[in-house]
Amino acid sequence: MVVEVCVASIQSIKNAFKAGADRIELCSALGVGGITPSAGLIKEAVHLNLLPIQCLIRPREGHFNYSKDETRIIEQDIISAKKLGCAGVVLGALTNTFLLDIELLKNWKKLAGDMKITFHRAFDVVANPKEALEVLIDLGFDRILTSGQQEKAMVGLSELEMWRKQVDERITIMPGSGINFENCSEFKKAGFKELHLSGSSDLPLLYIPEKVNKEISFLHQPIGESNEEILKKVVRLAKS
Repeated sequence: MVVEVCVASIQSIKNAFKAGADRIELCSALGVGGITPSAGLIKEAVHLNLLPIQCLIRPREGHFNYSKDETRIIEQDIISAKKLGCAGVVLGALTNTFLLDIELLKNWKKLAGDMKITFHRAFDVVANPKEALEVLIDLGFDRILTSGQQEKAMVGLSELEMWRKQVDERITIMPGSGINFENCSEFKKAGFKELHLSGSSDLPLLYIPEKVNKEISFLHQPIGESNEEILKKVVRLAKS
């Protein structure tokens, strides 16, 4: 199986590489499901030249019905990701009735050019998933990152299996959300060829000296990194 690791830092890329992962989804703000990383982070990630970088293109947290201003930002970010050397982009857009925004997706596919293109977890709130699968195939998308329209992929496994059988080899269904060492073998048994996870753990909080106001909230926000040992266990199972 191909193991894709969702990361928000350079160190996490290094950890994923050491663990034997195959591909990176690069983003920022994992706590809100990820948003587009900065140009500086993208540039450094590509410059490492350790693993193919798929760049998340999502201008903000929340739903996937975008304004004209947000659409222009997304288009510039796709162009920037291509110029910076990303192997692919991860994106999605829905109408206000939760259908695929086909015109936007067509345009973004053209902008992506020869980069790989993944439709992200906007698929988990699309109103017509079976029809949406066929549309994304026709549009030329390479894969769909999805949890089977559930919060966690294990809960959506039956839907994921049904979709995988529907699309056959025409597009890759890549399960993601809540995948770990304890459950990754279930997806392998079900016949999936790719997995998506962060495999992260929280870093220790900084020591805060007495003269610093310890009540300031951002001092206590957790910082996670992809954990090499956790990922090694998943990769070992996925590749066995």
